[in-house]
Amino acid sequence: MAETQTTTTSAVVQPEKTEPEAPAVIPVDVDKIYTKEELSIHNKDGDLWIAIDGTVYDLTKFSEEHPGGKKILLGVSGTDASKKYRKYHGDNILQRYAKDYKIGTINIEAQESKGLFSRFRKKK
Repeated sequence: MAETQTTTTSAVVQPEKTEPEAPAVIPVDVDKIYTKEELSIHNKDGDLWIAIDGTVYDLTKFSEEHPGGKKILLGVSGTDASKKYRKYHGDNILQRYAKDYKIGTINIEAQESKGLFSRFRKKK
């Protein structure tokens, strides 16, 4: 009679390595059109939006990194900052940061039209 030899091997089962879940990314609709009123409420530390040349940017996170300081951005937050921006920056800055901070465009509301010849009317 032949003896049967059995060998037992034990294997340690390692739990699968799982990547930590990335935080949910809230999609930003960069085609959203904001009103001046919507822009104007984002005017404080922790909620800082500006418009430059018709484009709205959320600079809340960038305000800490701004070379001129957060105070400068807070001074124009919630407004169309195009003139102040152009005074100190060139297009190259917008090209560098726009994709990271652009959140939409501003709806340029039709201003009251005074008519073509309104400048020539006699004032009462």
